[in-house]
Amino acid sequence: MAFLAERLLLLGLVAWLVIWLWQRLRWQRQRQRLEIIFYDLLRRQKGKITLIQLVAESRMEPEIARSFLKEQAQFFGAILTTDEQGNDYYQFPPV
Repeated sequence: MAFLAERLLLLGLVAWLVIWLWQRLRWQRQRQRLEIIFYDLLRRQKGKITLIQLVAESRMEPEIARSFLKEQAQFFGAILTTDEQGNDYYQFPPV
């Protein structure tokens, strides 16, 4: 009985590790894609990026894009601003 319990525990641990590695690889791929799109938007929009632009371009879930955009804004010192129509955007320093 102990042998079976050890095998099940080991199998569970291996399954957890495989799932964790798969999720990590998936996040790395999403991040690479977001970075490419982010820098392209940064150039095309002259440093003015909205969340909806990043979501639309990347086709990522809004929460993933929001987290990424906030991280980049903090890193580069971007300023969250609102335009005349009430839309929020990040203004990044010139490239």
